[in-house]
Amino acid sequence: MKVTSQMIADRCGVSRGTVDRVVNGRASVAPEVRARIQRAIDELGYQTPAQRRQEKPGRRGRTIGFIIPSWAEYYTQQTRRGIRAALRRIGDPGFRVEARELRGRSNKEYCECIAELEALGVGGLVLNAADTAPMEQEIDRLSRAGVPVVTCNSDVPGSARVCHIGQDLVKSGRAAAGLLVPVLAGGDVLVVCGNREFTAHRLRVEGFLERLYELEGDVGHAHVIECIERYDLTYDGVLDAVRRNPRLRGVYMANESVRGCMDALARARAPQPVHVVCNDLTPYARDYLSEGRVDFIIDQDFSGQARRAVEALYDLLVRGRRPAEPVIHVRTSIISRELL
Repeated sequence: MKVTSQMIADRCGVSRGTVDRVVNGRASVAPEVRARIQRAIDELGYQTPAQRRQEKPGRRGRTIGFIIPSWAEYYTQQTRRGIRAALRRIGDPGFRVEARELRGRSNKEYCECIAELEALGVGGLVLNAADTAPMEQEIDRLSRAGVPVVTCNSDVPGSARVCHIGQDLVKSGRAAAGLLVPVLAGGDVLVVCGNREFTAHRLRVEGFLERLYELEGDVGHAHVIECIERYDLTYDGVLDAVRRNPRLRGVYMANESVRGCMDALARARAPQPVHVVCNDLTPYARDYLSEGRVDFIIDQDFSGQARRAVEALYDLLVRGRRPAEPVIHVRTSIISRELL
């Protein structure tokens, strides 16, 4: 007898829509309800229409696509390292990952790359993409076509993605505020983010400002600029902030272009020390931390994110096992000069 979503709903005492939200990894389901539905799915062996199509002879599913955005070389290297680690752990010679590196960051280029991978017959996709309406629509379209999507590093939470794997971004931003506030001595702080269309950048800033308000009572002495991960915009923005604001005592680099920030601070020659907390243990950031020019680095496990994203799709496509939770966090580390 074929198990239907209505049978799962009746067994758990919920609506079929609630079952669909669990199956598609959507939010707005209480943890205990989600766990009850997932147990029923596992016990009854329920499969979605997309999963049943994947099991038919000759169907795709043994190859997945992994789209790597145009970010720093360090991110690309760590991502590819995580993909290789996943393939070693899986140990299935018939399972492949088709990785593609983008040259830009437009929705158009993402969609063109997705179409290329679809033409190859991939059974699923890992995406690190901006939280935009076109990307949400594209992920929903893929889900309806039976191509599950796992988001990695930056989420598209309103989409039909299977799950998201990444850093606890709000906690990362809160940690940065906790590290900077004691050295501000009542001065001002500059927050430099990349592109707030990316969930990763937006939530870090929100976490930082949230904790700053808790510690200081207001966020009036915090200024946020958006630099799209570009050296020139970061350099100009930091240089202008230091020259215009003699009260500036701290910079939170919530994006990657730490080199632009450091070069601007060196040129500005602020009369008072400007303390810096940045994200990600890139080679540049490591050197600045070693030299004492950066106070702390908040690191995330890029390699681990990629590995777990590939493993999640393998479990879904080959073993028929969905992720237990819609959001899975990797470890966050705070690194000081002494820990290098």
